[in-house]
Amino acid sequence: MKRRDEVLVGIVATVALVLGVIGSLLLARGGLTSGYPVYSVFAWGSGLRPGQPVLFSGVTVGYVGDVSMRRDGFLVVEMRIDKEYQLPTTTTARIVPNGVFGDMMVALTVGGMTEDDFAVGDTLPAGPPALGIGDVLARVDSIGRDVQSLTTGLNQELVQNGGLAELRATVRNANVFLTELTRIAQAQSAELSRTQAAVRKVVSAVDSAVVDSTVKALSGAATAMGALATDLQATTQQLNGVLAKLEGTEGSAGLLLNDPGLYRDTRALLTRLDSLTADFQRNPKKYVKLSIF
Repeated sequence: MKRRDEVLVGIVATVALVLGVIGSLLLARGGLTSGYPVYSVFAWGSGLRPGQPVLFSGVTVGYVGDVSMRRDGFLVVEMRIDKEYQLPTTTTARIVPNGVFGDMMVALTVGGMTEDDFAVGDTLPAGPPALGIGDVLARVDSIGRDVQSLTTGLNQELVQNGGLAELRATVRNANVFLTELTRIAQAQSAELSRTQAAVRKVVSAVDSAVVDSTVKALSGAATAMGALATDLQATTQQLNGVLAKLEGTEGSAGLLLNDPGLYRDTRALLTRLDSLTADFQRNPKKYVKLSIF
């Protein structure tokens, strides 16, 4: 009786284990529904295997049905999509990490809304793969190696080659230079203070009375120059008036300068006077009679 119970328990446990395995496989492959197939092509080493989920905008819409390798370095991935979901023709497929343990999945991303959908058996274009934990760790390792190389170089230059001692000597020389520069600045400041004091002394020694008298004399000279300028302006106006009259026919001078006939008469009179003078010099008795009683 006891042995029969043990056999029954073993059978039940075996059946439960088989059912659990079958249920896990069914869940991994989308349950009892197979869906319609679509395909995409990825490079080798993508980490995909059958049963991994397929997400469409964050919603699980299917699973990876099959993965086949080609000789050109690519994988042909069959995805089984539930029949209730339709994929627009702007959809791209990417392989992204699924958790932190290295598991992967396919993420479908829509590039834009459209009325056209992929048909059964179509091939979806593949997008760039996302960075996984392995890629991040590889980059961290690369950065660590670069930091180690930099540290080694600094140790070589600063410690082993005496660079640190040279740096300290440079700092000491800079301190000496700054001290000397401070001393020179203080000396120049004192000299400038003495120069300012001497200038103040010279300025204070100037007699204010002499300055006032000089200013008054200059003011009087400026007044006299103003009066002289006024007189010169009046004289200039008078000369302008005389010149205007001479240029016109007003007055005797204007007539003499501007009347041609008067000019000719004057020239004729002068000619006759010259002739009379010459005749008088030649024959004075003709004009002067002298008798003595």
